[in-house]
Amino acid sequence: MDGIKEVVARLEEQKTAIDKALEALRGIESGDGYQPGVEVVEAPRHGPPAKRKGHMTPEGKKRLIAALKKRWAAKKAAAPMEAAAEAPATKKRGFSKTTRKRLAEAMRKRWAVKRAGSAAR
Repeated sequence: MDGIKEVVARLEEQKTAIDKALEALRGIESGDGYQPGVEVVEAPRHGPPAKRKGHMTPEGKKRLIAALKKRWAAKKAAAPMEAAAEAPATKKRGFSKTTRKRLAEAMRKRWAVKRAGSAAR
C-alpha cells in the first residue's frame, strides 16, 4: 500500500505542474501578460521622476569642474620638470644662398631636357 501512496503523490505533483504550465500558456495566449504564481513587485520610487534627459545637474557640473581644475593644476606643476628633462629642439636649417642657386640651376636643366624630349615626340 505504501508504494501506491507514493505513486499517487508523484502523479499529484505532476498534475500540479501541468496545471501551472497550462495556466501560464493561457496567460501568454490572452496577451495580458499574466503569469501565475509570480507576484509583481514594483520598486519604491524616491522623489519625483527625473525630467532631464542627458543633461548634467548643476552639482555634477561643479564636481566635474573641480576635478578638471585639480587635474590641470597637477599637470602644470609637473610640466617644468618634464620640460627640463627633454632635450631642446634643434632649429631647422634652410639652404644657403649658393646652394639654393645651384639647386635652381640643376632643376632648370632637368626641365629643359624634359621639355626637349616631349617636343621631339
